[in-house]
Amino acid sequence: RVIIKAPRLRCRRVGCPLLSIDGRLSAPALRDRDADMSAVLSSSIAASRVARSTPRRRSLPRASSGSDVDAHPKMDKKARNGESDFGSILNWRDLGSNPGTRVAPGRVFRTATPGRSSEEDAATILGLGVARLLDLRSVDEFEPSPGVLQSRFQLRSFTRPADAAHPSTGAASTSAAIAAFRASILDDVDAGRAVRYHSPLLDYDRYYRSIYDRMEGLERVKAAVYTVQAKLYDDTNQRRLFVGKVNAGGLTLLNEVMVDGSGPEIAAALCVLSASTPDGATAFYCKAGKDRTGLVAALALHCCGASDDAIVADYARSQGSGKAALGGGKVEGDGTAIDYSRFHGAPEAVMRDTLSYIRRGYGSVEGYLDRVGFDADARRTLARALCE
Repeated sequence: RVIIKAPRLRCRRVGCPLLSIDGRLSAPALRDRDADMSAVLSSSIAASRVARSTPRRRSLPRASSGSDVDAHPKMDKKARNGESDFGSILNWRDLGSNPGTRVAPGRVFRTATPGRSSEEDAATILGLGVARLLDLRSVDEFEPSPGVLQSRFQLRSFTRPADAAHPSTGAASTSAAIAAFRASILDDVDAGRAVRYHSPLLDYDRYYRSIYDRMEGLERVKAAVYTVQAKLYDDTNQRRLFVGKVNAGGLTLLNEVMVDGSGPEIAAALCVLSASTPDGATAFYCKAGKDRTGLVAALALHCCGASDDAIVADYARSQGSGKAALGGGKVEGDGTAIDYSRFHGAPEAVMRDTLSYIRRGYGSVEGYLDRVGFDADARRTLARALCE
């Protein structure tokens, strides 16, 4: 395993590789710049199919009769078009507001983090019938205080089993963990509990490891040599090699490593969306509401029968969410700093490439979802929950 030396800063998580805080490959810098870089395991988790039941139709009562955020009078014109925000919450929109998504209006909303929501915006969101939240961020991305909206929901986390990657026991353990998480969701719906579900798609340690695993031949030899150099006297070559891979891959690489390594978390997230009802909507988000949120949205929309064009159009609507997604990174001439321009916006080509990557690697989107433990029964349950 390659360990990237951090001369002035180490990640709070043991073993997480880190670089300098001044714009070089540091986890805090990536989070602050909203690069939305997700970390993944280098190999896919093969999860067994798990029997699923249809969510019971009991949930929190609506605070008002409104059902569609696009028609809400408190939102400005851009927000009603799904391009902007409430004011304290960015990149908010109804997943069913785009033509061709097939999702019923007012059933599921996607957004950037609502952790700094104002009292007024929190009341508006609850008035839209939001009965549960789905948080795709890592714990170390959480706000110091959950804020006025998130604090109204009790936190429940999905945790992948310790042996998830084990070739013999990993699939069964992961399948059991997803089944237990699904059961807890159904129990919450039945009891009418307001819950903020947490299924983190981002893990920096796994992300950097996956960068190394994608290296071949001479590049791997260089990585090993540069690691020794970094430990002994200078980490410049090591930093340049790894940062070069990150910059070259950009958003496309980000999505690919999420697909390959965050299968259990993706399956758990889709289980949460499956609990959505006409009287109890779900709002899901990451930091910017763009990449992790965009990947989960794409898979959910596919389960609903949306075309690739509709999926891409939904993703591309985050292109205008500059406040949430863009940040000016320091780019140094020696190639040792992240080029944040590679992670700006939501280009259509990125989502098209992601869907193509899934089909090349897993045969089909359905094949991928089967592989991560979200089988045909689960997909039908999700489609009914979001569309009927």
